[in-house]
Amino acid sequence: MTELRRPAPLDTGRHKRDQFDSGESVLDQWLRRYAGQSRRRDTAATWVVADADDVVVAYASVAMTGIDRSAAPATLAKGSPDPVPALLIGRLAADRRHAGLGIGTALASHVLASAVDINEKAACRAVVVTALNPTARTWWIRLGFQPLDQADPDQLDLYLLTSAIKATLKAL
Repeated sequence: MTELRRPAPLDTGRHKRDQFDSGESVLDQWLRRYAGQSRRRDTAATWVVADADDVVVAYASVAMTGIDRSAAPATLAKGSPDPVPALLIGRLAADRRHAGLGIGTALASHVLASAVDINEKAACRAVVVTALNPTARTWWIRLGFQPLDQADPDQLDLYLLTSAIKATLKAL
């Protein structure tokens, strides 16, 4: 079994991204070409899980965002400012050579725990994600996320209230 390190901020000088293969080229290319730029421009922070040779085996990009309160479900909008403060998981992917080991779930858990920490320092009412496809949507829903538009059963825009994260983490 390959030794894996704890999630850490992407270090473009150290972490090897060139062989990353999630099976979704849009996710692979973003990691290789834009993750470093996004960090330097303060538009997204990327967390990686790497092996002992610093080869990236999973990553998640996160950024702060706001949700238009008029478009938010009642559970999210109630008592919230406009826009509703949230943490966006812009991308999350695991290298398919390491698929099925729970690395993606562990990285999602790390991001969710970070959202709880952020909420203690600055308001973060929810974590939001746009699932890449219906399969990814099902995966996020297993983690407790709900569609932003309850009337659309195929909605790919999902959210998890920060107040529900502790229960979600216990269930994982």
